[in-house]
Amino acid sequence: MSTKRIVCRLLVMAMIGMPYQIATAGMIDTRGAVTSGDAAALASSAARADVARELHALGVDAATAQERVALLSDEEARNLARDIHSAPAGGVYAAGIVAIILIVGLGYAWYKQYNPY
Repeated sequence: MSTKRIVCRLLVMAMIGMPYQIATAGMIDTRGAVTSGDAAALASSAARADVARELHALGVDAATAQERVALLSDEEARNLARDIHSAPAGGVYAAGIVAIILIVGLGYAWYKQYNPY
């Protein structure tokens, strides 16, 4: 099988498997338009002494953490404030790991089908 056919098949599979992003526009309420207080709450929690001590133990400077919190958009700050107690510590994304393993496994099976030796 030629490289061109393999690339075309991979592109078709990628287009089928990846979700489409649809842009929508609509009205927003006043509460959504006003700057969120979640970023301020996150910044104040990052400034606490026990949090700063724990960040320093992990090798992160408290000032750097506060700068990163200040760079969050309102939506990111809202999501982080909502999910901070249930978020995994290392950023483990189990579904992504499973998807990668499945893709590699299917790719290997497909390769072995056309190259049995």
